[in-house]
Amino acid sequence: MKRPFLKIGLLLVFGVVFLTGVQSFFNQQEINLASERCLKAGGEPIVERDLLSLNYTFACHIK
Repeated sequence: MKRPFLKIGLLLVFGVVFLTGVQSFFNQQEINLASERCLKAGGEPIVERDLLSLNYTFACHIK
């Protein structure tokens, strides 16, 4: 009886880890793109983010 619950639990854990990784990856890509565009515009990108880039703030200060 414990096997189905164990399998469902492991599936949920792997699903959460996968989705967190995907969100982190795409946020990092967005930060990189915004930073590149800021630099091309002659600005200085200011980025504050947490460990996995799940939460971040971005500002571009034009010189």
